[in-house]
Amino acid sequence: MEKPRQKILVVDDAANWRMTLETVLKPRGYEVTAASNVIEAIEAIGQGPYSAAILDVRLDSLDDTDDEGLSTVLSSAHTADPWMSFIVISSYYSETEVRRLVPEGVNLFYFDKNNFMADELIRVLQKIARRKKWLQRLLSLLRIIKIG
Repeated sequence: MEKPRQKILVVDDAANWRMTLETVLKPRGYEVTAASNVIEAIEAIGQGPYSAAILDVRLDSLDDTDDEGLSTVLSSAHTADPWMSFIVISSYYSETEVRRLVPEGVNLFYFDKNNFMADELIRVLQKIARRKKWLQRLLSLLRIIKIG
């Protein structure tokens, strides 16, 4: 039986980063949907569910505060799927700064673009897959308990 592919949403205004992430993920069996701005990301969220979203902080040139796009996409995606995990990759924002932008209860991982390592990203995605599988089992047990 073939293992179901993990769906990953990649959102970055830089085409080279979208291509880099697709080049890392697709050969490893991930199904990737790429978006270049907030509007495309919001549309893509409706095509979910996704196991994870990989996001830059600044998502388009209309982003006045440089973090507005990230906040908008995170809120929309978390509302659509509270179990979705997020990976933020940034070269301008520290992990502390990124975490201040994230709504409470969001499962978040952080990578510095300047020190990006593809193998570490894959390890995080594997961790996310294990978490999602565990949550699905837990929800199934809760449904059984509720029915019984």
